[in-house]
Amino acid sequence: MTKKRVACIGTGNIAETHAAVLSALQGVELAAAVDPNPDSLSHFLKKWNIPLGFGSVEELLSENVVDVAHVLVPPPLHCTIAEKLLNAGVHVFLEKPMAQNSAECDILRNAAAKSGAALGVNHNFIHHPSHRKVKSLIERNRIGNVRHVECRYNVPLRQLGAGQLGHWMFNSPLNLLLEQVVHPLSQICDLMGAARDVTVLPAPPHDLPGDRSIFRKWMISLICEKGTAQLYVALGETYPSWAITIIGDDGLIAVDYVRSRVSFETSGRYPDFFDDFRNGLGISARLTVQSFGNAAAYVGSLLKLRPRSDAFFRSMSSSIARFYRDLANFDADLAGGDGKRLVEICERIVLQANLRPTPRRQPAVQPLNDYEVLVIGGTGVIGSQGVAQFIAGGRKVGVLARGTNKLPSHFYSEAVRLIRGDARSVSDISRAVEGAKVVINLAHGGGGRSREETEKNLVGAAKVVAEACLAKGVKRLIFVSSISALYLGDPAQTVLDTTPPDECPDLRADYARAKVLAERELAKLCLESGLAVVILRPGVVVGQGTSPFHSGIGFYNRETHCLGWNAGRNALPLILVEDVASAIVKAADATAIDGKTYNLVGDVRLSAREYIEELAQATGRPLRYHPQSVLKLYAIETAKTVIKKLTGRTDPWPALRDLRSRGMPAAFDCAAAKRELGWVPTSDRQEFLGKSFLADDGS
Repeated sequence: MTKKRVACIGTGNIAETHAAVLSALQGVELAAAVDPNPDSLSHFLKKWNIPLGFGSVEELLSENVVDVAHVLVPPPLHCTIAEKLLNAGVHVFLEKPMAQNSAECDILRNAAAKSGAALGVNHNFIHHPSHRKVKSLIERNRIGNVRHVECRYNVPLRQLGAGQLGHWMFNSPLNLLLEQVVHPLSQICDLMGAARDVTVLPAPPHDLPGDRSIFRKWMISLICEKGTAQLYVALGETYPSWAITIIGDDGLIAVDYVRSRVSFETSGRYPDFFDDFRNGLGISARLTVQSFGNAAAYVGSLLKLRPRSDAFFRSMSSSIARFYRDLANFDADLAGGDGKRLVEICERIVLQANLRPTPRRQPAVQPLNDYEVLVIGGTGVIGSQGVAQFIAGGRKVGVLARGTNKLPSHFYSEAVRLIRGDARSVSDISRAVEGAKVVINLAHGGGGRSREETEKNLVGAAKVVAEACLAKGVKRLIFVSSISALYLGDPAQTVLDTTPPDECPDLRADYARAKVLAERELAKLCLESGLAVVILRPGVVVGQGTSPFHSGIGFYNRETHCLGWNAGRNALPLILVEDVASAIVKAADATAIDGKTYNLVGDVRLSAREYIEELAQATGRPLRYHPQSVLKLYAIETAKTVIKKLTGRTDPWPALRDLRSRGMPAAFDCAAAKRELGWVPTSDRQEFLGKSFLADDGS
């Protein structure tokens, strides 16, 4: 049988899973990938040994080299890209949601019908191993006729926690449902059939920065073909709980999708008290066996004694395999019917709730280069505070960022010029720097999936900005680095503003190493080319807009448990966001500071233990700090690396130097920053604590 030639359209995170599944699937061949980002495309092609790469769908179609395309781009692009592929007769497998609305779903279904191409939508969680067990129990008539389903979808929302509020899902209530709630809805409809009627009760909106809000909690009742269902949705919660209870005439089934466990109880021939006893023992035994099985599967997969077997990957594998099995004889379900039905339910929920999208404010059209201060990466936590303080001081500010939508209200001031651009783009930076007297570089360069890529992005972006400043005659470049560029593992050391960056960067983590190299590059340009640069190194930044569960305090497997980098008794170099912003504003005007570096550490310095105690009191949560020794951490990390190397991975060996530095036992003396910048950080402990744990909305 001729193999199906497959292309991945988009090479982001989800594309990695698709590629892993396709690489192991018989009857298919990963023939091409498409992405306008050449670096991401190149990495993806090399990793998965894909022969052909293209910058656009049009280029791909002109070569006629694929039979099937997996469309893995953001939802706003689904309709445009999938329609082109379908019109060309290419079978399409779409990541959920099918489209942004039912009208776009119709466009895609019509295109598929005209060309005869198949159109599938990846609702992979109906292929979750636990969900398949439930279906099997129902099909074997273990609980009789199913009457009702109760679903609880109480999950974290990574983008909300990280402050990535420019994400598409936050643009409207419908988008949030399409991005998140289609998962449990797909499972309910799979069990109970299509929804005929919907009743909705949304909780009050959750306020966000910039006079915006989202609806993140819902009670949804559905009347379906086979019975009734209730869905509780809570997005952005700390404890994940995704579960369904199926009630039948003769028993019930309970499934936990997060922990991959299924239990059931049925009526028996014995008296009630003994039936309850029997069911209890049965539930306990089944959960115990499944828990051991899940643990064994995880260890076996980690050691590569068996293929990857986590529930998400298995659900993706089953969903994709089902699509290819059905390709030869597809019906309405491979013409987007299932995908459209779920989009329509989400539309009905929003309509029932009588919700309206938060109005999107747009910046006024202004001349581009009439500002004297340019903030690159200015929409982040520190940048936002800095822009607000510049405005308060009567300055016009240019703000260059990759995302300029849905920002706090002060970004729409007449004193602000928003510029969409990338800190790594020579043309974008050159255009934005033109005319600016002071440039503040807060851009991190995008990080990377490897040490080399992190260096390329972070150091490369710093160099692009510095060279543009030299070319355009900028009077001062302020580069915002980090104290991670320093070695802080010596408790006998007092770190001064004159303390150089770590002399052994290769023994540090990727981010810290890249910060060291970026500082070295700027120091070189200052010495050799006369670059007027000032480097600021903020400490552990806390306060409004930041996560209180900071990696500078420790490592969090769960938010309630902080695993310390050491015993947790030394004072940490904490600093409020607003105090970092204040130092940036002061550095823009200070005299005789070019070529200097300043560490920004506040006067209130809690230990890690004290920090967790104060955070627990502020949040009312049972938070615990777990002290650890550096040698224990080193032994654990070494053991992990040994296992990874035995399984074929090429991870670098852990460095004791890096682990010692993460605990930050060194002391700081920031007298020079205070004296030469005129900087006064918050010194009152109660004021500091009051501001340290503020939510995004300031509460």
